[in-house]
Amino acid sequence: MSAWRKSQPNMAFRCCSIVKHALTGILAAALLTILLGGTCTAAENARGARKFPLEMDALMGALSDTRQPTPVTADSYPRTVSYRFVRYDFVSDQKQDEERSVTLVRQPQRIIPHATGLTEILWAIVPHERLVAVHKSCKDRQFSFLAPLLPADLPTYGTDDAEIVIGYRPDLVMASFFSNENFLHQLRTAHVPMAQFGFFDDLDAIKDQIVLAGRLTGEEASAQRLVAVMTEKLREIQAVVRQRRGAVSKPPTVLYYDNMAYVAGSGTTFNSMCQALGVTNIAAAKGIHNFKQIDYETLLQWNPDVIIVPEESTFDRQLYSQKILATARAVRQKNIRKMPTVYLLSSSQYLVASINYLAGLLYESSF
Repeated sequence: MSAWRKSQPNMAFRCCSIVKHALTGILAAALLTILLGGTCTAAENARGARKFPLEMDALMGALSDTRQPTPVTADSYPRTVSYRFVRYDFVSDQKQDEERSVTLVRQPQRIIPHATGLTEILWAIVPHERLVAVHKSCKDRQFSFLAPLLPADLPTYGTDDAEIVIGYRPDLVMASFFSNENFLHQLRTAHVPMAQFGFFDDLDAIKDQIVLAGRLTGEEASAQRLVAVMTEKLREIQAVVRQRRGAVSKPPTVLYYDNMAYVAGSGTTFNSMCQALGVTNIAAAKGIHNFKQIDYETLLQWNPDVIIVPEESTFDRQLYSQKILATARAVRQKNIRKMPTVYLLSSSQYLVASINYLAGLLYESSF
């Protein structure tokens, strides 16, 4: 569950929140560079100011296109895709699994994802002309890595615009576990083929969703390639982090803290980022699950090495100005670091880029 989802319900559509396609020749490589040059404003602004383990633009390019077209044969369809749907009850803090299936008469050619994260996955693995509409958040640079890439004339719709979605005559809608029941009911009533993706909270669950997206779209090879590139790039990030950390240095303790006083514990994608880098998410270590508000006294007691705050806020200045926090390690050592919202919200293959960004923040200096 991404870091802002507890306070930004509509932004759940990142989850429900691309490695290079085989290119040959200098011209093709140059074309991809031009296309992906604006993948993320945050990456552009950080370039040169921060040394990431992997160069961010190249990493974005690798995560943005893994299309390997799979021939459709006469016996490919119709097909029934069975999958595991994970339901999360926020009240009881319990997960429930159930088996679901969707039958597809032919390979979907008019696909509508009801989530920014799912849109990012599809952008990497299917021909772009098969995406006939996207959620409006996909064109907002603060919440979507694809905002600079999506065509200006690609239609958008709102969270509850089921009638508009149906009007585009989709042959597959990919909904999320955050999609509201009225929206889903209207799709069922209109007999629109639909698959609802379940709850996720870490990198492995996102990989499972990518594989499922590949099965639903008939692009299994592209999906498997995307998962492989994620794995490869993560290993490269981890190797650089180990080198920077050295054999003696102890990994830093880290805390995500926002201007609503929420911290991110276990069961969040922020914790997944920390685990990937081998650093201690102190909120999880203190037994926090999902998100919880803490006061300054608790923050001072935990005393993390680094505090991560949203880049778009002025919360770092607020923390630095608090007299009660004057002795806090992160305050004294000026280790309150700002991370762009788009990285905090990541709910697709771009979570690897978020890990790369967090590593750059943590290892600007030694601990």
